Amino acid sequence: MLVPSLLRKAQPTASDLHIDRLLTNISIAYMNTAYIADQIFPMVPVQKQSDRIPLFNQSFWYRDDPRVRAPGQKSVRGGFDVDNSAIYFADRFSRGFEIPDEVRRNADLPYNLDRDGTRFVTDRMMMRREVAFATDFFTTGKWTTDKVGTTDFTKWSDFGGSTPVVDIDTFKDEVEALSGVEPNFFVMGKQPWVQVKNHPTLIDRIKYTQRAQLTTDLVASLFEFQKLLVGRSIQTTDPEGTAEGSVSYSRIWGKNALMLFVPPAASLLT
Repeated sequence: MLVPSLLRKAQPTASDLHIDRLLTNISIAYMNTAYIADQIFPMVPVQKQSDRIPLFNQSFWYRDDPRVRAPGQKSVRGGFDVDNSAIYFADRFSRGFEIPDEVRRNADLPYNLDRDGTRFVTDRMMMRREVAFATDFFTTGKWTTDKVGTTDFTKWSDFGGSTPVVDIDTFKDEVEALSGVEPNFFVMGKQPWVQVKNHPTLIDRIKYTQRAQLTTDLVASLFEFQKLLVGRSIQTTDPEGTAEGSVSYSRIWGKNALMLFVPPAASLLT
């Protein structure tokens, strides 16, 4: 005898009625969002892959040598020297992203390999420029004067003993005394920026006039710089194919800072 209450009622489950698909309105990606190298040095368009950079020697432009001229006498003669020894060579960098036609046709949304590949390759090129700048210009031994924390000044992480405003004024004066121009750009890595924006000396200077949050624009104003840039980008040097869980990352800019004079644009006599 059949008992109706014991009969199994055939009903589809939720998983029977739905096959998981890729979302088409969101995807997760990892990329740096704040490259700064292109904001530091002016871009110089060139016609040739290599050429020489003309330089007027500095000392001739800083001599007070005009003299009083009596009627009928010739003016004091003088001139300047030039140096054409500096040579540039524009290396050609490239990065490819191969898309076989079969793979392109078979890709499901939200993947768009032409769009995604363009974004990927563009980001690789921007990172190359970022790393090259940090390697070539953002380390010791590249400039006339290097200052080392603890040796030449108290590290700014020592909130009780350091004087960042005085240090900056001193360093700017040293640059101006050697070059005749005062630095107007200040570039630093993320780690020193954290110490600067939390330094009691700087916070004390704005606490009665500004909200107690030090932005890059505000700190640039306190230090009397036209612009302050913070390098936040990271990179990995582990080769492609390394297991994701084993990949290590490091900051491109490190615990350094650089002050320099940057003209509004690259032109003659700049």
